[in-house]
Amino acid sequence: MALMKLGETLGLSPNFQQLNMVRQELEKNEKIFEAYQNKFCEIAKLQDGDKLARDVSGVYYRHEKGEYFVQLRRWWTDQGRKQTFQQLDEDFTEFMKYLDTILTNLEITYEVRYRELAKKLKDLANSLMTGLYTLKNTYPYEKELICKIDSIILSLIDFKASLGEKLSIKLPQLTPARNRAFSE
Repeated sequence: MALMKLGETLGLSPNFQQLNMVRQELEKNEKIFEAYQNKFCEIAKLQDGDKLARDVSGVYYRHEKGEYFVQLRRWWTDQGRKQTFQQLDEDFTEFMKYLDTILTNLEITYEVRYRELAKKLKDLANSLMTGLYTLKNTYPYEKELICKIDSIILSLIDFKASLGEKLSIKLPQLTPARNRAFSE
């Protein structure tokens, strides 16, 4: 607070406020990332034949192939192919909006922490794609579910391509490079 008051007397308040807003938005986006990472962690761990389900808190879990009473548990918790389709559609629609927000922020700011967050998102996208390919093999005859999974994978690939373009941009130097003077 004292720093803000000092900034006002020096005429720097708008800059401090803008930096504070960027920092707050970055912290909010980092928390959202952690929530998505927690929500989707089991998707990355899927093995052939595993079934995917979501609990009431919205976090995904797996029914591993070969477990006892998988069909009964899935019936009891009202988990099935149609619910998996609906849940993937809901969650990944929101996730794609979040990814678009991150890409937009990367266009606006050169904040290093945003670039680090983007790299973490790229790693998350890679692990999700691996798990989604595995899930696709679990339901070979469910055309709608396979199309939804393919759509999600293509969206993740598109995000990674856009992210690669944004991260390949060199950061501007704050101080101009000086030529060194060598004595003879």
